Amino acid sequence: MSNSSSMMLIGVGGGGSAIARGIRRAFGEDLRFLTVDTDATMPSDDENFLLIGGDRLSGHGSGGNLVAARLAAEDSINSIDPEIEGVRLAIVVTSLGGGTGGGATLEIVKRLDSLGIRTIVFATTPFSFEGEDRQRLARGVMPMIEEAAGATFFIQLDKLVENADRFDDAMRRAVDTMASAVTLFWRLVEKPGYLRLDAERISHLVAKAGRGRFAAVTSRGPDRARDISDMLTRAPLLAASSGPVRAILCGVLAGDDLRLSEISTISDGVRAAFGNQATSFELATVNDEDTFSGRISVVLLLFEANAKDDTEETPGGVMSNRRKKRPEKTLIVGPQGRGRFNNAEPTIWNSEDLDIPTFLRRGISLDV
Repeated sequence: MSNSSSMMLIGVGGGGSAIARGIRRAFGEDLRFLTVDTDATMPSDDENFLLIGGDRLSGHGSGGNLVAARLAAEDSINSIDPEIEGVRLAIVVTSLGGGTGGGATLEIVKRLDSLGIRTIVFATTPFSFEGEDRQRLARGVMPMIEEAAGATFFIQLDKLVENADRFDDAMRRAVDTMASAVTLFWRLVEKPGYLRLDAERISHLVAKAGRGRFAAVTSRGPDRARDISDMLTRAPLLAASSGPVRAILCGVLAGDDLRLSEISTISDGVRAAFGNQATSFELATVNDEDTFSGRISVVLLLFEANAKDDTEETPGGVMSNRRKKRPEKTLIVGPQGRGRFNNAEPTIWNSEDLDIPTFLRRGISLDV
């Protein structure tokens, strides 16, 4: 792949940039990518690094201040345009909870959306031990990112690190897990396979896909397909979330020894575990003997009911914009954006956007 690719990886902030660099190491030098940060001292590849907020922050970072990072992104948002020329699908990786990831990601995703670029956002949320303040900041920005992006994956760091004990091992495992999943997804789109999934089809698929879950697993041996199905069923990142699964994307990556029976075993296992209410199921394969000889890797993306609004399936895509009639006497409160304040300057106090109602900022559900 060269810089003429219509796909691009964008890492935002220190955490997101670390994940992006991990993905590039796993995929190879040909991956088109960009890291964006307010801190000029962070490790970077100068050719693929964009410093934002230079006049406001002088390259010293946001100091964990979400508002400062968001204003820095607003100041510099036009500087991203030359870097994304020709891009039709962007995968954005970031870490929420304050700082540049929490503050700048929203502005970057909004800019991409305004330019007609589809976005898939993979965002980590803070460890539980980091405290309620950081959790609240992450929850506050999640619905706004969700409104601007095509598909969003919000991943708790606690689930990413599993049972790691040492902190450095935990962070390495978090980066490696994210990198593995995104790299497999990237190969699925960029590499030819018998069942092809190209960037244009992905763009259409994620146009209004909403919030999702993902996992990536690998197995070898004579029972590898059955093992894959079992591992996906037990994957912590696929554990039940806020809504039923409406659409499934299953990518199978293997060498030339991939058998039809193995594809069927994996497909049937995924459908049985997650597909009871799914209205769309996409299966794609990559046949790459050099990379996957003797093994099968699967990346699974599960999309929940659209968080932007209640939608219905259409023949041409995952979901449409038509609203379903809501039951009477039920007030359903899901993630929302800024509504009529979307294009207005936010009212910020104590790092909170007061234009968003309190019950939304604090993730409170109302039942009547």
